[in-house]
Amino acid sequence: MAVKQISGIQPYNELFYRSCFFNCFFPIVKLYDQEVVPYLLNDQFAYGLTDDGFLQIDCMSTHDPERIMNFQGIKVEKIKYCANLIEKVKQDVTLDRPVIVWVDPYVQRGRKEYLTTHSRHSILITGFSEKQQTFDVLENRHLDNLSYEHQVLSYGDVQKGYDSFHDYYQPNDQFHSYAAFRFDPEKVSTELFDQKTAYFLRNMHGQLETIEKGITALETYYEQFPQLDDIEKLVTSFNQVINIKKVELYRQNLMKEDIPEMVRWTECILAEWEKARHQAAKLLFSGDMSSRYQANIKASLEKIIHDEKNWLEVLENKCKRECGVS
Repeated sequence: MAVKQISGIQPYNELFYRSCFFNCFFPIVKLYDQEVVPYLLNDQFAYGLTDDGFLQIDCMSTHDPERIMNFQGIKVEKIKYCANLIEKVKQDVTLDRPVIVWVDPYVQRGRKEYLTTHSRHSILITGFSEKQQTFDVLENRHLDNLSYEHQVLSYGDVQKGYDSFHDYYQPNDQFHSYAAFRFDPEKVSTELFDQKTAYFLRNMHGQLETIEKGITALETYYEQFPQLDDIEKLVTSFNQVINIKKVELYRQNLMKEDIPEMVRWTECILAEWEKARHQAAKLLFSGDMSSRYQANIKASLEKIIHDEKNWLEVLENKCKRECGVS
């Protein structure tokens, strides 16, 4: 077949979720008329600290995402390293099986990272042209950014990106850099997640202690904040937190009628983080860690800690009622 395009696949730009893999995978979920929600409600997030004292968000999943896929009738063929990448992609796409591969943008011409930055990056391949020697793909223009769109990459660029990913990162035997997806409607079941709020609260219940420890880590961060002097890392860490808080708010709004207090606290927390990021950006441009911007950030952190504790208290009460714990 000289030309093939899997129809009906659209970019997912509603929110940036965990990594570019999921923003490539969610268009496949929607292609098969399944919901993204079970993946969003499957995770729990907790604050943590890096080795050098900066803030990070740790993610825990109750169910393996592949288990959720199986409930949705989505099947995947995973390959650790695909030796005949171009031919294998064409075979799968010809069978209407979308393909996600991991590449290194360092060798992708036209990207900002070209010959400057190595990174782990996923692309979703939805078609090909044998005459043009090109693949139709979905990917984002900028890493960790909601700019997913249809693009065209040459066979050669995809092969180089794939090879560079393996050469540079040398993934272990548990990692699969190639995944082809298909749909079996007879395997669809909503047994696991037919009640959104119950599914969410049961998932959260097992991680309440971890979330509480995360708030303790945030308090430690607050105390150590004046000692941090890498402002660029500060801004990067705030961006990661805000991305996760947007996911939190998005998914809680799906259950707003059942958990209105949690939604209100999360709105306050997100707003305060955005204030802190704004001040951190000013700090980055001023270069003065002792400036008033630092005091403003600390004030935001203090309010965030207060609001996070209130949010957790509401969550604990909701989880106890759902799980029958006194």
